[in-house]
Amino acid sequence: MKNLLSAFILTSLATTAAAAEAPMFNVVNLEASATREVANDLASAVLFVELSDTDPARLSDKINQTLAAAVKQVKQKSEVQNRGTSFATYPLYGKTNKQEGWRSRGELRISSSDFAVLSKLLAQLQQPVAGGLPVQLANVGYSVSDGARAKAEEALIEEGVQAFKQRANLIQKGFSAKSWKMINVNVNSAGGYRPQPVMMMKSSMVESADAGNAPIESGESRLTVNVSGSIQVSE
Repeated sequence: MKNLLSAFILTSLATTAAAAEAPMFNVVNLEASATREVANDLASAVLFVELSDTDPARLSDKINQTLAAAVKQVKQKSEVQNRGTSFATYPLYGKTNKQEGWRSRGELRISSSDFAVLSKLLAQLQQPVAGGLPVQLANVGYSVSDGARAKAEEALIEEGVQAFKQRANLIQKGFSAKSWKMINVNVNSAGGYRPQPVMMMKSSMVESADAGNAPIESGESRLTVNVSGSIQVSE
């Protein structure tokens, strides 16, 4: 009895393995996508201070004081998020390849969905402050926030799936097949960030901006959902 049961199990396993390895016919790979322009509702800015000195400790203190003063101003605006700071130092060499000093650069990254508040804050941060030097604006980038992206992608996934089904139906019709069935499918999203130089703006935006404020124009980002996979058509 035991030998009979073992033989049955081995036969079942062999049958399953053979079925798994059996080639599949009439399999077609295809893909479809859905795309839409979504308004950027999040602005991110990088500010920096860069100085040189012969004393690296004194240089570090100057950079840290400047960044600390800037961070203090940022914390006063609940609409603006502090995304952190970074610091780097490297040696300076003269014509004789002899080290003559040090140069450091500190950066502060902030973001906000309130463009008016951010614009005003950027202008303030570039003004001299007590106990520190003004920071400079490196760049401003625009993107779609997580919440807005998720909402847009829900609609795009539905559109992408429908487009995939339509193509599958066309393939079925083209091969004069009775029907088709899904074998596998992948859904991927892309896009949503478009960095822009800080001085790129429309003339109307410049005219309407408050004096001294950094003009901000968010524009739009293209979000795309790709649906790809394989189907099997029946004869």
